[in-house]
Amino acid sequence: MRASLAPGGALVVEDIDFSGHFSHPDSPAFRRYQEWYCAAVRARGCDPNIGPRLPALLDDAGVHDVGVHVVQPCGREGEVTIIAPLTLENVADAIVQAQLASREEVERTIDELYEFARADGTLLSFPRIVQAWGRG
Repeated sequence: MRASLAPGGALVVEDIDFSGHFSHPDSPAFRRYQEWYCAAVRARGCDPNIGPRLPALLDDAGVHDVGVHVVQPCGREGEVTIIAPLTLENVADAIVQAQLASREEVERTIDELYEFARADGTLLSFPRIVQAWGRG
């Protein structure tokens, strides 16, 4: 991507730090979801926590004036509370294919996550989102 930049052009990248994804109170279903997600991502050769490495990757690519910003939505109601079960629904096949859990275990955990999201006092977050940029 760096080689494709016009002189002085900007390069902007964004990815997550899944290790920063949190819930309160503690939830066994949420912890299972975190473990399965990270294991499934790694099984496909990817890094679920690459976000904090983005500035260094830009540096290594010869990008100048690198900046970074972290965003992490969290809340007790609305869309942020269902990101975990929605994500698990979307990665269920990868989890089952990697033999990390059975389809039934995944489905049961999805149901538990929706129930947890609806419970009074539950606080849920998105994974940390790391945004980095620089000039070519």
